[in-house]
Amino acid sequence: MGLVESSRLLEQKVNKAIALINRLRLDNSELTERLKMVTNHNEELQELLNKTSADTAVIEEAISAALESLDELGLDDLGTFGTLDSDELEAAENFTIDGGSADDFETFENQEL
Repeated sequence: MGLVESSRLLEQKVNKAIALINRLRLDNSELTERLKMVTNHNEELQELLNKTSADTAVIEEAISAALESLDELGLDDLGTFGTLDSDELEAAENFTIDGGSADDFETFENQEL
């Protein structure tokens, strides 16, 4: 192999190395941008998590205060006042499913006023 051939081979290798370096720089730049985007998104999510945690704490405090207020009212003596037994619940569910019927309630459509 002559000196000229060696120089051309070396020049080709240098050109390939330059192309590879340029491609790696471009890849690095793209990855840096993506990292910035992911970091910003992560910060936004962290802020949302912190806000949600604070909101949850406020809600828990409100529920706790409401339960304490109910306890102070002493409603334990009322028993099952206002609760429906299973037959009443089933009838209500069937009414909801069937959409009711004309026999279930009176209307004034057929009466003269």
